[in-house]
Amino acid sequence: MKMESILTHFGIENTRDITQIHEHAWDIDNTYVLKSNKSRKELDKSIKVNGLLLSEGVPVIAYLRTTKNKAYVRSVGNFWCLMKKINGTVFDPFIGETTQNGILLGKAVAQIHVALKSIEDRMDVNEKTVLEELLSWILPVLKKHDFSFHEDVIESIHRIDFDALPRQLIHRDIHTSNLLFENNKLTGYIDFDMIQRNIRIFDIAYLSCSQLVDNYKNPVRLQQWYEIFSGILQGYEEVSSLSQAEIESIPALFVFIEVLFTAFYLQDGATETAKNCAAMANWLHENHTMFAALRP
Repeated sequence: MKMESILTHFGIENTRDITQIHEHAWDIDNTYVLKSNKSRKELDKSIKVNGLLLSEGVPVIAYLRTTKNKAYVRSVGNFWCLMKKINGTVFDPFIGETTQNGILLGKAVAQIHVALKSIEDRMDVNEKTVLEELLSWILPVLKKHDFSFHEDVIESIHRIDFDALPRQLIHRDIHTSNLLFENNKLTGYIDFDMIQRNIRIFDIAYLSCSQLVDNYKNPVRLQQWYEIFSGILQGYEEVSSLSQAEIESIPALFVFIEVLFTAFYLQDGATETAKNCAAMANWLHENHTMFAALRP
């Protein structure tokens, strides 16, 4: 479809450059981002949280209104919104001072957690638990595909003391592509489509685990990852303290995240990618003691 026809609903005409930057997002003249979403509920949630965070002074993308003062338009089965770009780029924490890069990332997670906690009483979002996800859809998908892990992998997730872990509104999809920096300073958070109320340590585990993919088999990159991960914990604790229970849950949460992605890709028909995720889950379980000494 022609993006130009969508942009006219927002009063944008005579565009010079439209570049697809994601499966569902387009850069418009390096000034705006046009995004499509199949879920109206998900988009409404994202628009609301961005507005609340902006009111708290948090650097997030502002959604623009249409010429009819609507937050988005519907076309060809999708909901389309337009956002004003914010300065900053995604950076690779493996380049430069790895520990310091981790500290920057950890502070960014802690700061968004503080902000999200301040607005959570104004948000009506789903409350999820890791065990609910495991039992409700992950294990059924694994069973359907006759897929199994090494001994005790799934049991290690069950042993997490979830009642001891602080819960609040979390980003739920926080990785380096959703954090923008400029001159070692955070300039913006993006993509709040998946926010939910859950254990806050999930965001730290998710961000850290995302850096380990494709790197855990390389000894040099693995050592760099340890430095990044240690920095993430240090940076987070410079803003907000982590409990011992949270720290102790991280190795099993790493395993859970890769088990989750295994089920996700099996469901999506990407069998080879699912096998890669399962191999990483097995490795994380077998090497879980390596993470025990990394508390700052």
